[in-house]
Amino acid sequence: MSGVLLRTFSTRQEEPMMRMFNSYIKSKLEYCSLVWSPWHQNEINKLERIQNFFTSKIYGLELDQLDYHQRLKKLNLYSLERRRERYLIINAWQQIEGLTENVLGLKARRLGRSRRIVSAKIPIGINGKRIKERDRTLIHNSTARKSERLFNVLPQSISNITKTTTETFKRHLDKWLSSISDTPKIDGYGANVAAETNSIFHQTRYCLIR
Repeated sequence: MSGVLLRTFSTRQEEPMMRMFNSYIKSKLEYCSLVWSPWHQNEINKLERIQNFFTSKIYGLELDQLDYHQRLKKLNLYSLERRRERYLIINAWQQIEGLTENVLGLKARRLGRSRRIVSAKIPIGINGKRIKERDRTLIHNSTARKSERLFNVLPQSISNITKTTTETFKRHLDKWLSSISDTPKIDGYGANVAAETNSIFHQTRYCLIR
């Protein structure tokens, strides 16, 4: 799709380029991402390279002028991984608030002064039969478990927000996310990223121990 758009339209100006990307590419990359959001780093990188490539064709933001991390800041964009995780957090908040059906069965409780989602234990076995490690990994990276981990790294000023609109929650969440590094570890950029991955989970943990 990127190639088709770049061959069809001659403009490389920021506004029309981002309109094309949002309408024809990003909308497809994020469709139902709450369900299929990848967790293998190589799959995360494959998706991220699409945004990296397309934004590098924008006039004034070419590879020889700005790297991907710099372009994200210049365009005021989230990485695709950060957007997917943001959706997971918002969806988890909506479910525990009762604004949408709690299809994931999420349960919230107070832990000290903070509201946290109860982390479900992954069983070692069922009916006397041991669960394979591969299957335990799949459960660990399921939508419900990922939502739990991401919501539980939020500061209490965000996780404790209740009885308000989704737009208000998003506004507070985005303000906090602006303080969390968003530096995808794709291709040659990995050496410049201190956190284990670009996930909110790892970026916030790195901020705490730094």
